[in-house]
Amino acid sequence: MNKFLKELIELNGYERKLKELEPVEINIKAPVTKFENQKKALEERLEKLEEEIRNIKLKKSKNELLIKELKDKLISIEEKQSKAKTEKEFKALQIEEELAREQIEAANEEIAKFEKQLELKNEEKENIKKEIEKIDSEITVLSVDVEKKLETVKKQKEAIYKKKEKLINEMNPQIYRFYEKIKRWAGITAVTPVRKQACSGCNMKISDKVYTEVIKGEEIVTCPHCGRVLFVEESENSESSE
Repeated sequence: MNKFLKELIELNGYERKLKELEPVEINIKAPVTKFENQKKALEERLEKLEEEIRNIKLKKSKNELLIKELKDKLISIEEKQSKAKTEKEFKALQIEEELAREQIEAANEEIAKFEKQLELKNEEKENIKKEIEKIDSEITVLSVDVEKKLETVKKQKEAIYKKKEKLINEMNPQIYRFYEKIKRWAGITAVTPVRKQACSGCNMKISDKVYTEVIKGEEIVTCPHCGRVLFVEESENSESSE
């Protein structure tokens, strides 16, 4: 097999192995990620609750201020009633007094409603905080095991990276640039095997002439349809020679 082709297959093999380790890392992190997502959702709810509590407190304080204003108004009405000169004037003040008292009663009902809401919101807030604490404990316990497993994967990746870098340094720079150009759009399928006389990258059938060239392995042959570098796996080569 052509030396450059061999190197491309080897380089692509390292990159495939690195890519294969990505879902392994995700699976290792999955238990912690699950709890972290739960925690994030709870923190978002907690933030929303804080905003809701602030709004309820603001409404409550507005009603308290209204009550104070209405009580001051009642004092003023009483003073005016004591100085009223006609029955008509006294009755008008009496109606104004009744209206103010009704408004005070309504405002007190609103305050009671807001206090109940605050009680429920604060209770929910405390429950969420406890749930977050519980999740933090779970994350702490799980993280120990996860870190150990990730360390193993990290070592595997480092070993592959070393081999990959060593190979790149030994490769012909032009061949490496050629490979990188294809890799930009094809990713880890930049170098792909031929299966049943078809490019396994684009699944298009290649001609007998191109297939023969690929089997020989004397030159770097690219797929005439997609441009990926083609090679024949040992099993495919055995079948074609039978």
